[in-house]
Amino acid sequence: MLFFLPTPIGNKSDITLRTLEMLKELQIFLCEDTRTAKKLFQMYEIPIKDKHFFVYTSFIDKNKYKKLISEQNVGVLSEAGTPGLSDPGKALIQLCNEHQLAYSILPWSNALIPAVVGAWFDTSIFTFLGFLPAKKGRQTALKDAFNRSHPTFFYESVHRFEKLLNELENLWFQGKISIAREISKLFEQYFTGTLEEAKQLIKSWNLQVKGEFVIWLSPR
Repeated sequence: MLFFLPTPIGNKSDITLRTLEMLKELQIFLCEDTRTAKKLFQMYEIPIKDKHFFVYTSFIDKNKYKKLISEQNVGVLSEAGTPGLSDPGKALIQLCNEHQLAYSILPWSNALIPAVVGAWFDTSIFTFLGFLPAKKGRQTALKDAFNRSHPTFFYESVHRFEKLLNELENLWFQGKISIAREISKLFEQYFTGTLEEAKQLIKSWNLQVKGEFVIWLSPR
């Protein structure tokens, strides 16, 4: 059976008791990066002597671990947050459904839900895009967001954040933009306002271009 285990996105204390129990109980783990996974165990002082770690990425054939999952209880760990939400873990869900393999998804940590709750406008209906395309399809995705009647949420890398603001300006975006930064970390920050207000906050260092971002666009 496959267990999807959410891990903290910023604060060590955000892990659930159930996830801690599974980290101690399970012996086999699929990870995006085995080094990150092992640091997680060290953080909670969980011995790894008898545990086995295997890498899964978007480049690995998802059928590679089919036999393992069918015969053993296996944990899935992302770099941070809930596996399968905008990361390669989704391919493992597909694998389980294609071959009738049992799986369980433990609830808790991700960046999307705090961002939705923290937005300063109605979010009873919204669209979530995951990460925007880095190049091909990026402009189309943004234009589609403008034309929706409800907010659109997506993740954005710190390396492309300022590029995003310039793209929105060039596309004459007239709605509200909200930004959640460093969720659950020491410098957690939420902002909702116009594009120009966001750019002014960056210039004044009241909104720093550091960490990870969740962006949401609300049509005019």
